[in-house]
Amino acid sequence: MKAETWRPVRPKPAASLILIGPDETVLMGRRPTKSRFAPDAWVFPGGRVDAVDARVGPDRFRAAAIRETVEETGLAIDVGRLRPLGRAITPVPSPIRFDARFFIAHADADCRAAPLARNAEFTELLWLPLADARRLPLMDVTEVMLDEAMARLRGGPGGVLTLTYRGGRVLLRRLPA
Repeated sequence: MKAETWRPVRPKPAASLILIGPDETVLMGRRPTKSRFAPDAWVFPGGRVDAVDARVGPDRFRAAAIRETVEETGLAIDVGRLRPLGRAITPVPSPIRFDARFFIAHADADCRAAPLARNAEFTELLWLPLADARRLPLMDVTEVMLDEAMARLRGGPGGVLTLTYRGGRVLLRRLPA
């Protein structure tokens, strides 16, 4: 029997939206335990960039973040509210890889009070105080982007925080927006 040849998986373009409520809450969902990617972890609304996203406008990542947020939460956010926050590329050895852009947007009181949609993407979908969200079971990418969002709310540095991996270690760089 021949040993299988390992080949790295090309990362798929993806986008996530970190939606911040006027009461310093963040919208997060818990992935189902049987999910192929990030099982049982708390994440932001988001997902893969689809072909339809490229047809919507010049920024397919923003389009994907908005589309995925609508599909997963029922909340429609104006594209003008989205600000770039970060980028993360999952590690090379991962069998499922993403090159994800993270955006931050502020939800007004009407959005915060709107009922949330329920679907198979999340077992729970909640507005959580930022400090409480940080204590949930999170992937390292989610931890870093949540910390970056919290810092940005308090006047922290701008730019786009980029997270990559080398030798199993997280590498962070800050690039201009």
